[in-house]
Amino acid sequence: MRKKYTLIILILILSMLTSSCQKYDVLSEDSNNFPPINPISKDKIEVILYYPNSEMEHLVPEIRVVSRSNERIEEMVVSELLKGTKRKGLKNIIPENVEMLSLDIVDDIAYVSFSDELYNKSYGEKEEAFIIYSIVNTLTSIPDINRVQIFINGKAINTLFKYYSVREPLAFSSLIVSRDYINPVSILNEYYDNLLDGEYDKSMDMLYLSEIEKVKLNTLRIYLENEFKEVEQFDITDYIIYEYGDKLNMDVELVFTYEKNNKKSTYKKIELVYDKDKFKIKGLLY
Repeated sequence: MRKKYTLIILILILSMLTSSCQKYDVLSEDSNNFPPINPISKDKIEVILYYPNSEMEHLVPEIRVVSRSNERIEEMVVSELLKGTKRKGLKNIIPENVEMLSLDIVDDIAYVSFSDELYNKSYGEKEEAFIIYSIVNTLTSIPDINRVQIFINGKAINTLFKYYSVREPLAFSSLIVSRDYINPVSILNEYYDNLLDGEYDKSMDMLYLSEIEKVKLNTLRIYLENEFKEVEQFDITDYIIYEYGDKLNMDVELVFTYEKNNKKSTYKKIELVYDKDKFKIKGLLY
């Protein structure tokens, strides 16, 4: 009798284990057991906006779901950008009273005009870059828009303040999103500081050279050693940057001060190349 009860208990245990080990489908999107996801309703749309992080290091995309309106998608996106962000860790960069006056798309270029409030401000270089590329990156996130030109009151301008050119349409900058902002002029300052300190090897390491240019490197070094023996100081008096990306062009005005306070002004076109997490100066720089 005891054996019978023991057998019955074992059967009950096995039955419970079998029922608890029921097989289920793998949770894939095609599976019947896949949990339902609430899709965006037809009266909503998802847009991508770009704002700097709170430390002002780089731009960050914010995905925002907004109600559809009678506005075109590009107008809706700029309107949302101008409203600013409330997301933690992001910072508003465009002045609150700025208005979008018009937005036209010709071929793959968006021509967007803003009110004077965007223009009549004293921006720092990084701030100017972040304002420009928050607009450019936001609009170029829309399919079929590849470049953006910023107007003020319907007219083309040279710079938003004084550091970055907006005379020509600008493309999306992945560098200002994926990496912390680097002041391009700081590269030139470091290059010439090394020369003044006699650290010629450090300056040479900052050059991005072709194979032919590498052959001329010793000649450049000899020239620089002779030239900078007499230089006591250098000053970058003015500069303008054309696009911020893996390849970056600048127009730079410099003044070299020699012995007896003799000065020499020079104008240079500089190209920087982003290589291995830093900018390098392309070519031989005298």
